[in-house]
Amino acid sequence: MKPKLSHILAPGIVAIVVSIALYTIGNAFEISWLRFYYEQTVSTAGGFELETGGSMIPLLIGIASGFVVERLLKKRAMN
Repeated sequence: MKPKLSHILAPGIVAIVVSIALYTIGNAFEISWLRFYYEQTVSTAGGFELETGGSMIPLLIGIASGFVVERLLKKRAMN
């Protein structure tokens, strides 16, 4: 049985949308474990220091939700 294009794309799209939504919620409500931050520090030595960071939790939740959607689509296709 050949999988439909929607069954291939849906889990990836769900993972990306859920991750972006969680990062947005984290930044909007300043929830530290859902935030992505960007910081630029200018030093006096003529150079600058760039620091980025963020939580991996939204990415992990997004990937998990993508797997759940994939399983649901496979189960639905079997019926």
